[in-house]
Amino acid sequence: MTKHEWRERDEDGVAVYYRAVHHAGRWQFYSTKKTDPEWNEHELLPLDAMESLVEVLRNKHQRRRLPLKHLEQIEALVEKLREAAG
Repeated sequence: MTKHEWRERDEDGVAVYYRAVHHAGRWQFYSTKKTDPEWNEHELLPLDAMESLVEVLRNKHQRRRLPLKHLEQIEALVEKLREAAG
């Protein structure tokens, strides 16, 4: 099981924390705000958060801390999201 966490700020300046977990060949995505103690599970994160995840994974792969296939899986999901967005 591998877990990847990062944070961003939303439009209001509130910190939003994201988590992507890869376990048993399956990805799970979670998010929470600093004001909310509970993690919310998502099918997929918003496109901008998924693009940030690609950057996080790319950096980990460059440091040899992540297999290339994990990065390729997320890049494929991001490409599908881009196509769906138009």
